[in-house]
Amino acid sequence: MQFLLIFNQSLLPLLLIVGIAIFCQRFFQPDIKQIAGLALNVFAPLLVFDSLTRHQTTLPELWQPFLFMVLLTGAMLILGRLAACALRLSPQDRISFILACSMINIGNFGLPLIYFTYGQQAVPMSVIIFVVFNIPLTTLAIFVSSDKAHTRDMLMDVLKIPIFHAMLLALIFTAAHWQLPSGLAKGVHLMAEGAIPLLIFVLGLQLATISLSRHWKVYAWAIVLAVGIRLFASPLLADRILNLFSFPALEHNVALLQTSGPSALLPLMYAINFNRSPELLAALILSTTVVSGISLPLVISLL
Repeated sequence: MQFLLIFNQSLLPLLLIVGIAIFCQRFFQPDIKQIAGLALNVFAPLLVFDSLTRHQTTLPELWQPFLFMVLLTGAMLILGRLAACALRLSPQDRISFILACSMINIGNFGLPLIYFTYGQQAVPMSVIIFVVFNIPLTTLAIFVSSDKAHTRDMLMDVLKIPIFHAMLLALIFTAAHWQLPSGLAKGVHLMAEGAIPLLIFVLGLQLATISLSRHWKVYAWAIVLAVGIRLFASPLLADRILNLFSFPALEHNVALLQTSGPSALLPLMYAINFNRSPELLAALILSTTVVSGISLPLVISLL
């Protein structure tokens, strides 16, 4: 039943959009980088701003979840880097592999899953986890993806991506208890709702370009290791880290389940933007998403 719930709510819509995108890429061959640029520079920033301001999360609620995010993300970055070195991946593939292991689909996958698993009482903690794990997605993931050689230039790349500014602006709005005028807020929300299907569509376009006949052994092992790290090692590490804090049982379970999800979609936009092996990253995102239909019910049953 849990598998069917996850498949129906999260996997089936994703696979449908991916299939349509693959069809479009095969027959119409649209410019992937142009579409990804539109998603990255227009729709995704509006999604981040709309999501954070709509939930009105205040800063004092964030400190323990923020520390949890720092420790878990740091551990997954290290684990991903060690595995990438063991696979002897090229520098481009290594970046994609590390991003797939460390960046989590915390919003469009995690939020509905928590609601359907634990109900309305779990939503506040779920939103807080969503907010804090958006921080590395809108800063660190850009920094890691940057194709610059020097730290200063990498930081400049972070500042150039509109998602970073959208996050800062949303936090300012929330801290000051500001709200957009209703008409403007509806327009922002309408465009924000289009971001998720567009991000999934770009994933499908990129998947259509993959040629597994080249380097298939490296891709196969990279997929197996990324799935193991993202969907099985991550929940174990998250559980150990959460035990360091004083979260109530429900909040502990929400944080653990929500951070056990598949790889995030946004890093694929960065990989396309900075030419960081988007083919491999697209394959890793789809693989972790499909296998999460098995792993997440297992996590739920063990909580």
